[in-house]
Amino acid sequence: MTVYEAIHEMRRRSEQHRPFAFSYMSYSLQRGESHGEVEVEHAILYKNPKESKNEYQDWMLTYLDCSTREVHQLWQPLVMSFEHEPLTSID
Repeated sequence: MTVYEAIHEMRRRSEQHRPFAFSYMSYSLQRGESHGEVEVEHAILYKNPKESKNEYQDWMLTYLDCSTREVHQLWQPLVMSFEHEPLTSID
């Protein structure tokens, strides 16, 4: 499965309120640093806020970690696995 196929499935499950597991490589553009791989066991995607001032919003995903009830963002191309299966490529 590719990154964008996984994101499509994440969106489909989120619409049905069905959590999923995934992992991604963290990266902060502002700080220019990563804290390594992040694994999330139960997540649901949120729609990105339309009024966001983030010029990179189209390249990001917003999700709710259902275990911690915290909302986070990540870069779409940095998704590494979906349902504990490594992704094969970006496209």
